[in-house]
Amino acid sequence: MTIPEPQFYLKDIHSKVPTSIYFQARYSFNGPQRVMISTGDKILPSDWDPVKKRAISSKKYPAHSDINTLCDKYVNVFKSVMRNCAIDGIGPQTSVIREKMEKLLRPDLTVNDKKVLNLIGFIDRFIQDNKGLKSPNTIKSYVSTYNRFKQHCVLCNKQFNFEDLNLSWRSSFLQFLQKRGVNRNTEGKHIKNIKVFMNEAIERKLTTNVEFRSKSFSKPNEDVDKIFLSMEEITKIALLDLSGDPLKDVVRDYFVISCLTSLRYSDFIRIKPENIIDNQIQLKTSKTGQEVVIPISPLIRSIFDKYKFHLPVAPGNQVFNRYLKDIGCKAKIDELVTVTETIGGVKKVKVFKKWELISSHTGRRSLISNCILQGINTSSIMLISGHKSLKVFQGYVRINQKQNAEVLGKHEFFN
Repeated sequence: MTIPEPQFYLKDIHSKVPTSIYFQARYSFNGPQRVMISTGDKILPSDWDPVKKRAISSKKYPAHSDINTLCDKYVNVFKSVMRNCAIDGIGPQTSVIREKMEKLLRPDLTVNDKKVLNLIGFIDRFIQDNKGLKSPNTIKSYVSTYNRFKQHCVLCNKQFNFEDLNLSWRSSFLQFLQKRGVNRNTEGKHIKNIKVFMNEAIERKLTTNVEFRSKSFSKPNEDVDKIFLSMEEITKIALLDLSGDPLKDVVRDYFVISCLTSLRYSDFIRIKPENIIDNQIQLKTSKTGQEVVIPISPLIRSIFDKYKFHLPVAPGNQVFNRYLKDIGCKAKIDELVTVTETIGGVKKVKVFKKWELISSHTGRRSLISNCILQGINTSSIMLISGHKSLKVFQGYVRINQKQNAEVLGKHEFFN
């Protein structure tokens, strides 16, 4: 029997986020046979070579060589299993080949084997498999949920498994989080991650439990009144004399860039001379892999000129945010802001000076909100910010009703 050459395919070639890579082999034995297995790896379609059926490997994407090594392993295991079936006189039905391959490739994840990982073990394996494929912040979020899940198991004196994740478990888990003073959106983050883990477990055929997909299992969320800075406030920060503190000077410049580009911290600290083309910033975002093209305003141009287009190294995000608050205080961004937030299941109302709430992400909200105030259409802003979902985008629009009415008052419909 001739052993066919397997191929690899993406689950969704049009996806804007990493999509699953599948192994597939077609051959004949008492009729057409097809073996199809998820490799467990994911990749952006733009990083996949559709001709070679492999990840595009380069110094820019070192993790892609690991993906290709895994693909080669699948091919070698498939051919070895096919040869052994021929030697042993075993008919190479799809079910036989699949089972033997999975025992060799993932003995701890084989559904037909008794050595199936429990949910804790699977989550740990999932996190390890995705290091290098997902952003460090995403992995950090997964690890946080993994640790909370383990703590909940210990508290309940029960090793929760795939089939235990139902509405009763959700309620118990949320109560556990609330007793630890977690806010509502952090509760939502953990539930969202649990749903990611369970979706992957279903894809790998480790469970048939789909109760987590019900509407009642949705992630909690709360619209905390996060701030944005007006153009007047951004200008006040831009004009501050910080020549006596070089590090704060660098932080201020990066923040102004964020306020006028909507770039995340992970993106604006990566701007290089090669990203500046025809008075535009052209960059692939690190979180989603989305290509964005952003016009360079005169203020940003002056910052680039200041550093001769070679921006200095930025401090880590925590230090960056701490310095930003000092900068906002010095710029007298003193407007009082009332924040209502649910912490530990209890609504709490606090009043802050606006500078106390400034963070690196404020810049992203500021560009989006100020563009809305200027009457720029939503679709154009989304192309700059890299948003694909209107629902997510709207969460960054922080203008109040009065500001919205002022914008509408300038529209020809009201004149």
